[in-house]
Amino acid sequence: MVNVAKSSVVKKVKIINKLGLHLRAAAVFIKLANTFKSDISFENGNKKVNGKSIMGLLALVAPKGTELTIRAKGQDAKRAATELVKLVSNRFGETE
Repeated sequence: MVNVAKSSVVKKVKIINKLGLHLRAAAVFIKLANTFKSDISFENGNKKVNGKSIMGLLALVAPKGTELTIRAKGQDAKRAATELVKLVSNRFGETE
């Protein structure tokens, strides 16, 4: 059995799409987050939610301009955090 060290990565990201973290954007985030083995959380101030839970993300109430923290912990944490930040920075694939 190989012992794989679990790394932890924390990144900040700003919601820049017009509608903020709404249902479709949250669904796109969840779909990507679930491709990683790492545990992922999303934080808005002192509210922390499971980054793989649609209800958790929607509970953050994150309109445009909100700064969020993404935390990833596990064997693919660095790649997970990088890809999730890229998704948010690219407006979840939305044009505005």
